[in-house]
Amino acid sequence: MRITITLGALCALLTYTAPAEAAPAWCKGGENKPTYNKKDLFSETDPFSALRGLVGATCYADDDLAGLEKQIAATRAAWGKKLGLTEADWVDVNEYTHLPNHLRPDTLELKDRQKPWSSLSALEQLATMQRADTGDVDIAYVADAFGGKLSQLGRLGFVADCIATNKSDPAVVYAMCAMDAAALDVTKIFDEIRADSTYGAPEKMAARVFAYEVMGQKLPKLLADIKALRAKDPAYDTMFKLGEQAHATWGKTDARWVQLVSELDDARVSGSRRSSAGCGAKTWDAWKTILSTFPAKKLATIRPEPGKQFVQQLAVLMTAEPDTYLVSFAFAHCAQLEGTAGDDWLVDALAYAMIRWPGFRGPRTATQTAILTAGLSLDKRGAELEFPEVKRHWMGSPTATGGGVATGTIAKIEQEGEDARVTFTRVKVTQTRCTKGHYTNRIVRIWPDGNIQYYYQCDAEITETVDVEEYPPTKVKKKYAAGLKPGLVVRISEGIAEVAFPKGKTVPVLVTGVEVK
Repeated sequence: MRITITLGALCALLTYTAPAEAAPAWCKGGENKPTYNKKDLFSETDPFSALRGLVGATCYADDDLAGLEKQIAATRAAWGKKLGLTEADWVDVNEYTHLPNHLRPDTLELKDRQKPWSSLSALEQLATMQRADTGDVDIAYVADAFGGKLSQLGRLGFVADCIATNKSDPAVVYAMCAMDAAALDVTKIFDEIRADSTYGAPEKMAARVFAYEVMGQKLPKLLADIKALRAKDPAYDTMFKLGEQAHATWGKTDARWVQLVSELDDARVSGSRRSSAGCGAKTWDAWKTILSTFPAKKLATIRPEPGKQFVQQLAVLMTAEPDTYLVSFAFAHCAQLEGTAGDDWLVDALAYAMIRWPGFRGPRTATQTAILTAGLSLDKRGAELEFPEVKRHWMGSPTATGGGVATGTIAKIEQEGEDARVTFTRVKVTQTRCTKGHYTNRIVRIWPDGNIQYYYQCDAEITETVDVEEYPPTKVKKKYAAGLKPGLVVRISEGIAEVAFPKGKTVPVLVTGVEVK
């Protein structure tokens, strides 16, 4: 009998390398032996090159490696420990090392960028953090937004971004991520990779290599740099203590307001109208609840002046603490989502105050705010702290210019459509005016135009009586007119009853239609 062998079949026989007879079960599936440098098999330091060599040496017979089985096994075990691999995980390694370079990922891509943040898996959180540009939001905000659902992989991505900062003085950035760096757990990281089903073997292996590089090489240096910074300058040490305090006290923040902002974040990211439906009423109720607990005497310290109207200064006060910030943020955010922001002066003023202000989305942004407002001075003359950029562009482009102001005693209130029309009497008004004061080095706000507002400390003030001109009847939007009645002295701007006092008093009883005590 004559047997005919074609040239193609002969070439295939010559190039095909059969799996080793005692090859592990995970070796199945790879059609071609991965290429690798045999002389570097036991000394390779690059994870991918090392894994490719180990798969080639373990899964495919090679006479040149005869007698080195124990050394190969030991090297494979060492890399398995570095990358948190169980024997079953080598199935992923096998697939990963057989991929051509152009198909082998170095980082993870978020498959669905409209997936709500609250439902992202651990690997999807890492993918979000690894994006070169997280969009219209700073990465500290994203980490804070994950809240109690922040995974070890999400935390790893945040710390890696912190390590990669391009700031010449990275102290502020380091202070914002120091607590996360200390909380990283490599065992939990590898467990999360193994349990996550949202990605396949290539992405899981890319995550393992990323974790190895950060945890084994970059993190120790970060921790050493943090220790050196704290010893270098007392101001630096204070910054890290502020970060520790921000994390320690965040649990006292009202969970209702955290959840409210989280729901709106999900609605914005997903682009879902249904997700934000009803947020107007919900956030207005939250605003009324939080403002009603704000001390009226503190609100009485607001002194309207040209360029700093009552609502503008109210926005600064309401965004200076975690609970009031979150409610203010939710109120303004909802208006942007619902397309009503341009019609509301209060929303505009709040958005203007928050668009470049780190605020209190969580302990990381709270750390940045604490450092900003601490009035710290570095020991080195002329040195200035460098802060990461704050990006909240979904707040729109608020102008916060306001409009005309009407102030007077209410003579009568009439309904005009869905709004109210206030008619004033001509009265003399007693007001408190600051006659002497000074600016401190405490930063209270960074405005969208880049200007910095410092805290103004009033050292002396007088109470005086002034004659207020009569204003024509003025319209007030329905929700901001609540509680108004004849006899109250009210200040109205852009359809908002900003503040109302009993006649002859300086402590308000109503602010933006909300009763305060």
